[in-house]
Amino acid sequence: MATQPAELYDQDFYAWTQQQAETLRTHFQGDNRLDVEHLAEEVEGLGASELHAVESYVENIMTHLLKLDHSGLDWPRNHWRREILAFRKSLRRRLTPSLKRKVSESLDELYINARETAASDLLESEPGIRRRLPTTNPYDWQAIEHHEDVRVLLAEQEATAVDAPKRRGEGKA
Repeated sequence: MATQPAELYDQDFYAWTQQQAETLRTHFQGDNRLDVEHLAEEVEGLGASELHAVESYVENIMTHLLKLDHSGLDWPRNHWRREILAFRKSLRRRLTPSLKRKVSESLDELYINARETAASDLLESEPGIRRRLPTTNPYDWQAIEHHEDVRVLLAEQEATAVDAPKRRGEGKA
């Protein structure tokens, strides 16, 4: 863990904003040359923006995972996979250890929003979708960062099984 403010800024911006706001409030209280409370709020606001961005990526990933895992539609699946990849790339750029801890506390709340969004998005094509979506959050950090579409995994396994005899020289007449 970074000990100096400059190191913390580079390693975990969110934690840095929270630390700096607290430092402003603690060490500059009564110094009328600084508008300490507003400065501290602005610094905290920078961290809050990062938090909201990470929460949004996580919620969008869960929305698209729900669609992949529970929708019977085939045609939008590639689009959902691409969306998940894009959200994961953005998440990796912004995620810090302190943000991960903070967002972990609200995964269930984010899931409720993701479930509602997925149900709303699919309602016209799949009227009974809401009943098929889990009411409790099935996604942990491992799933958010790495969960794969089961259909793709099965197709890849089948393709590997079919191609294996060809690579070994079997299957030639």
